[in-house]
Amino acid sequence: MVSGRRRALRWIGVSLVALGAVVWTRRRGLVPWLANAALADEPMRPLRAATAECLRAVVVALLDPRVETGHYLEFFRWRAEHVPGAAALYERFALALDREVQRRGAHRFASAPAALQRALVARYGVASGVERVRRTLFDRDAARVSRHVVRQVYRRFAATDAWVLAGYAAWPGMPRAVARLRPVEPRP
Repeated sequence: MVSGRRRALRWIGVSLVALGAVVWTRRRGLVPWLANAALADEPMRPLRAATAECLRAVVVALLDPRVETGHYLEFFRWRAEHVPGAAALYERFALALDREVQRRGAHRFASAPAALQRALVARYGVASGVERVRRTLFDRDAARVSRHVVRQVYRRFAATDAWVLAGYAAWPGMPRAVARLRPVEPRP
């Protein structure tokens, strides 16, 4: 009879400790850390030209060659200069893409064939299930790229270029007269 009570008390104690650990981790930040791929606290700086060129190729690989990439690059430039850690993330991402392309025989990601670009960028797409858990635990930079580059490109596309590709003259908020303007060739 005594061993039955001891066993029950042990199970109650273990359960309370486990419950306390779960509550503690939720309140102290383990779960938010796992669920949130926040940027590291690194200095802000202007985006380098090679990184901007790589990000332009990423936008085209993710979306469509017909999209206007200027406003995507302005978004990335602004974040690099105003959000701590953004410039470092973009540079690490560009470096990782360039290394992978070099392993496959091309020189740089921006000049690689379009099929190769799409295949490499697809690995950083929005993940779910086991892939999301793997990224969260073992590949934090891929999780950060997915959140701070790929998702932002898709959000910006949905608000801008998707409207133009669907047949509208301009996206919401853009004056029609500005949408009708075409770039002028420089005079010789």
